[in-house]
Amino acid sequence: MKPGVPLLSVARSRDGVWSVNERGPDRVAIAYFPSQWGAMRHAVRVARAKRRCRVAVLAADGAVRLARDYDSPAPGRVETP
Repeated sequence: MKPGVPLLSVARSRDGVWSVNERGPDRVAIAYFPSQWGAMRHAVRVARAKRRCRVAVLAADGAVRLARDYDSPAPGRVETP
């Protein structure tokens, strides 16, 4: 990914709480969830709302287990069938 593209990382803490950390050029945010499902759903919704974004699921040691890039077209350039 290019520099300046927001990164959403999903990780589980030692006490079992899931967190979604958002880091971007103009925003830093964190949200906590009791389940992995809730954290992943939140991360995907945020990623789809942005023009470009990367979602990464982190292992307990901080290594990336899974990552996906989301690219949304510009609002005025969507083709409608």
